Amino acid sequence: MCGNKVKSGVPYVCPVKESTPGFDHFYSRGKTVIAQGLLEGALEPSPELAEVLFSCTLCGNCMTQCGSMDQDTGEVLVDTTEIVEAMRADFLENYSQWINPAYQSILNSTRQYNNPWGLPRTAKEKWAKQMQLKNARKEPAPVLLFTGCTMPSSQSLSSRARKAAEILSRADVDFAILGKDEPCCGSVQKRIGDRKLSDEMMEANIELFNSIGCETIVTLCAGCANMLKNDYGQAQTELKPRVLHIVEFLPKLITEGKLQLNNKHPLKVAYHDPCHLGRHMGVYNQPRTILNNLPGVELLERAATRENTICCGAGGGMRIFESGTIAEKIGEAAVEAAINAGAEALVTACPFCEMNLEAAARNQDTQIPVYDIVDLVYETLT
Repeated sequence: MCGNKVKSGVPYVCPVKESTPGFDHFYSRGKTVIAQGLLEGALEPSPELAEVLFSCTLCGNCMTQCGSMDQDTGEVLVDTTEIVEAMRADFLENYSQWINPAYQSILNSTRQYNNPWGLPRTAKEKWAKQMQLKNARKEPAPVLLFTGCTMPSSQSLSSRARKAAEILSRADVDFAILGKDEPCCGSVQKRIGDRKLSDEMMEANIELFNSIGCETIVTLCAGCANMLKNDYGQAQTELKPRVLHIVEFLPKLITEGKLQLNNKHPLKVAYHDPCHLGRHMGVYNQPRTILNNLPGVELLERAATRENTICCGAGGGMRIFESGTIAEKIGEAAVEAAINAGAEALVTACPFCEMNLEAAARNQDTQIPVYDIVDLVYETLT
């Protein structure tokens, strides 16, 4: 039954339901009923419904746990995330006066700065200063390192981009960046309902990526990876380069001996599978392959892991919904699961997951640090 535990080891189906009073409208069954009511005219659009539609992380766990997918083939039978996104798009287009002003700010920032966070375009090149990296527009390379909009938003995340570039350089990967010309992928805009804007961005970006002649786009953000690989795959124009998250790109470099990982870093870690990367892309083994090859690092699995992973709470715009209070409450369960597994640190591969899990850990007054997997690879480099 929707909303209840259906698999062994899975603590719950819907993270939002678990972190709120638990009424039907907080999880997928209720939202599906709302969609039916709106389509049949039994429900009238309202500010209250608008708020309900944004109380979803779009994690997709409902599809994994509740029979929305064919258990043999993995085929999606009822795409509840698509239903929620479609309702958000309808409300944003027709009832924008009821949409949280913070979401409107994201869309306005995108139109002005080509990123959702109000950062000047030059922010995307600051992290690469003094690194003498190729610019993909001027010096084509087989690999494009795509950092995403969130990486330049803080000093710690900007350092992640520098570490990733250093790792690729050490492995003699011929890569380039776009710097201030790197566009927003459009993921955030689509998830909060502006399909028209995200479609425009998608088509413009495909034209750009196809024109620079790269063969592979390597992303540092799980949301970017999912958007570029899955959503762009439905665009009118074909995206020619293949898309890989960096956790998909690094294992081959490690097995081929192109990265010398000899600095021992003793640490017991639990890996948090980002929903975009895990449930939406099926990337589970590669990050574990990386962690198992890092000297001194011991990987401990939480009770619910891989496709059953507890959502971090930040997806689908939930970091903005109710000022992030529900998002952080959801994240607290993920942090607690890592501590219960005996982990000394939590590792992920998504900047949104990292930020929300860090906030959740602070709320619980725990000392457990949260790392991006790139951090640990960088620390073990010789």
